[in-house]
Order: sequence, then structure tokens, then C-alpha cells
Amino acid sequence: MAKLLVVDDDIELAENTKRWLTQSENHQVDCCYNAEDAEQMLSQFRYDLLIFDWEMPGMSGVELCKKARAAGVHTPILFLTGRSAMEDLETGLESGADDYLRKPFHLRELTARCKALLRRPEAIQELSDQSTNIKLEVENRVLKVYGTDISLTRLECALTEYLLRYPNRTFSAAELLKAIYRADKDSSEEAVRALVKGLRKKLASCGEPRAAEILTTIPGAGYCIRG
Repeated sequence: MAKLLVVDDDIELAENTKRWLTQSENHQVDCCYNAEDAEQMLSQFRYDLLIFDWEMPGMSGVELCKKARAAGVHTPILFLTGRSAMEDLETGLESGADDYLRKPFHLRELTARCKALLRRPEAIQELSDQSTNIKLEVENRVLKVYGTDISLTRLECALTEYLLRYPNRTFSAAELLKAIYRADKDSSEEAVRALVKGLRKKLASCGEPRAAEILTTIPGAGYCIRG
């Protein structure tokens, strides 16, 4: 499961792309419909892959790509473009993009391009939060808390990963159910609560008293990771 940002002023195309990548690959996908909103998202969240439309009103995808690279964003970038001239494609790649896909495209080809880019070392393999002194090794499903390694199940890792990607945000059981249990139609909000309870028990048993408070319940709101 990777976290992607799709930026395209064609709302229908953006939503179809999001739906496909969410349902077929179980990715977490955010959408923006202009480069200005995308720039704001990039300043707040970390992504494994960025998918930019080339031509948008206001700031173009090429300009957004240049600004992202100048700001130190190393995340792989895939351009969607209706342009076919070689000089245009060279311009896109020289702006900092890693690959491009000509419109119209088949969604299966989009999946293949995404998989190739996500295999590159730039894709996020580790998440951390200095304020809580925890680090998550996504690939190994190991949570490092105050110097102690805690082995996680697939769902515990997915929950921790999701909360770390959105620091200081609170998510309800219903929102976490939708984000983490996409492939399991029989799951319920009660399953989310049980998952949180089990993970909190693991944190409490690591030997560090503060660890159990990392995964916080906000009454009437939901859950978050907070220092």
C-alpha cells in the first residue's frame, strides 16, 4: 500500500484514476484539481508517488514539478500529458519528472508505470515522528519505540503507517475502516477498535511508560498518533 497524490484539473479523470488505484492496488490516493492546492498538500504530507497533469489553468504541472524539486521533494513524479512532441517530453523530464504517460491511456498501463516507479529507492520505506520518538519500518513491519522493536501484523502496520502519514490529524473508526480494510467487505468499525486496542497493548508492553500514550483516543472524534 502506497500513498499517492493525483493532480489534474479534469475532475472526472482524476477521480477515475483515484478509484482505479484505490480499488485495484489498495493505494491511498489524494486528489487535487489545480497545482496551487497540490503545492499546499506537498508542504503538509509525504507521498510515495506524484502523478501530475501537464497542462492546468494557472501553474502548469511542469512548473509544479520544478517547484517541488527545488523545495527538496525527491518523490517519483509521473506526468500525464496529451503532448507527443519529443522536445515537450524532454522538457518534462528535464523539469524533474521520472516518467510520462501519454493521454489517452489504459488504466492498466498506468498501474504498470506506478509499480515501476514505486520500486525505485526514492519510494518511502520508513516513516518517523521525532516528537513521539517512534519509527516505522514499513517493509519489515517493525515499529521502533524508544529503542524497542515491536513486530506488527499487516493491519497494525497499515494503521500505524496511515496515522504517521497524517501527523496531528484525528480519524474516526469509520474513516480508518475505509482506509485500511478496503479489501475486506465484512469488516466493521468494531474491528478497527479491536485493532487499536491490540496495538496499544503492544505499545504498553514495550517497557516504556510513555509508549502506551502515543496512540491516542480523542473522545467523540477518533484516533491519532500524538506526542
